[in-house]
Amino acid sequence: MNHLPRRTTAIVGLALAACIPTFAQAAHVPATLAIDGGAVAIPTAGPDGMITFKGIPYAAPPVGPLRWRPSAPLPTWNGVRSATQFGPDCMQAPSETSSPAARPRSEDCLYLNIWTTALTGAKRPVYLWIHGGGSRVGSGAQPEFDGTALARQGIVVVTINYRLGALGFLSTSGLSAESGHGASGNYGLMDDIAALQWVQRNIALFGGDRARVTIGGESSGSVSTGALMASPLARGLFRQVIGESGSVFRLAGFGSMGATSLAAEETKGDALAHSLGAETPDKLRAIPATAILAAADKSGGYFNLPVVDGYVLPDAPLRLFASHRFNDVPLLLGWNAQEGSLQTAGPLGTLPQLLDRYYGPGAKPLAHFYVSSKSDDLQAEITAAGDNAIAYPTWKWGMAQQRFGRQPLFVYQFDRAPPIPQGNFGPRFDVGIAGAYHGAEISYAFDTLGSRPTWAVTRDDHLIAQTMSRYWANFIKTGNPNGAGLPSWPRYEPSKTPRRMAIGLDIRATNDSDYSRFAAIDAAHTQNDPPLPGPPDRSGGSPR
Repeated sequence: MNHLPRRTTAIVGLALAACIPTFAQAAHVPATLAIDGGAVAIPTAGPDGMITFKGIPYAAPPVGPLRWRPSAPLPTWNGVRSATQFGPDCMQAPSETSSPAARPRSEDCLYLNIWTTALTGAKRPVYLWIHGGGSRVGSGAQPEFDGTALARQGIVVVTINYRLGALGFLSTSGLSAESGHGASGNYGLMDDIAALQWVQRNIALFGGDRARVTIGGESSGSVSTGALMASPLARGLFRQVIGESGSVFRLAGFGSMGATSLAAEETKGDALAHSLGAETPDKLRAIPATAILAAADKSGGYFNLPVVDGYVLPDAPLRLFASHRFNDVPLLLGWNAQEGSLQTAGPLGTLPQLLDRYYGPGAKPLAHFYVSSKSDDLQAEITAAGDNAIAYPTWKWGMAQQRFGRQPLFVYQFDRAPPIPQGNFGPRFDVGIAGAYHGAEISYAFDTLGSRPTWAVTRDDHLIAQTMSRYWANFIKTGNPNGAGLPSWPRYEPSKTPRRMAIGLDIRATNDSDYSRFAAIDAAHTQNDPPLPGPPDRSGGSPR
């Protein structure tokens, strides 16, 4: 059994030393860079050679007539732009974790941030991170996404903002009619693509290699990376994908992030427009963003789903994978051991109720996978909730890649319960049942445990973070997470005994103990689910 390697600190230290530029090299760095839109000042490098660029615009502000339109080219600016402050977060409700009240929020929010230890000519691999938050909250400025630790391993790290909620994913019949491609929605995904296109044009100036771009994300950010694998508009813009706890392959539904039909989203969006007294796109664009978001929240419906629009997504992602009309690249993905634990903050229901709600007539054959004794009821309910929302759909994405793709698949389960204090998720939530909760892995993958000042972080936590970030860095560099001094991580191959990486106190490859349960869940979905969403029917002008 391979336990957490205690030599990790020494190995990482040697690797980092090789990545840091000398002061002699730094002396020849120019004062500005000429990028899309104009000149940007190069911030002062830190003692370790780290240069952090913040708040660089990658597309035109999506305001006024550009609201609910594809990301537009940047206008030019005069003079030299500073890059020492994050750009505003995209419009959303303030949140202590995702967008604190002190942070500015604006529709003018299409900015990215870069961490690098070298500039022009270095040709380092690039990691573009798409934040989570249900595509309704969050930003690339969140402290846990700080790219310093990964950049020290010879990577150029990019985090981005993208349009959120009803400002990023609204579909209406009027917006579809004026679009030129007969569809609306997916503006947040178009922002992701625009950021990747900006990287292609500019990242060499920041020491990056545009031919070696990896996209990654967590939760809805992971959903976005899966959607980009399926989108022809993103072809050639990335070489690898990392997906953490989220999948575009989930059945669309309330709270789900699965791809949905344009017809369903237009119906929902037209009702929102009617409630605002704005029956045309021009009238909608005249309404303040805060009023749009308030009305969307009041409606009780989420405006955050990828849409099978015939443009960004020509068809349901599963069909695109099955017909090999997708961006077939190496894929590393996984989920956390207690994905469903945070759902206990609200009414969860009994295990039979949960299974019936999730799988209907197909629920009965699944019950034995969850119940082993009466004392396990709560944990069984947490597992069932996590399977439905996150773990199974993420697995299904991996299975589609393994079945229909030619590139390797690597799978993990994150097992470490972070040392969080009571009250971390509110006064009524018992952190004792949180476990390896949804999102717990982020500060380990980025090795940013220092961004969690309330956690009682131990030496073990730091060692897990250093090891996990090395796996991520290796995959970003080569398409394979393995490297010297690390426990071997095998490819995930269901044709043999499927094996995944357990990442926690004991980091090792294990047989996938969830495989049979997920296969049974997949059979239940196949039996009971409605048809996958299809592209709009162009012949009659109405979607199907």
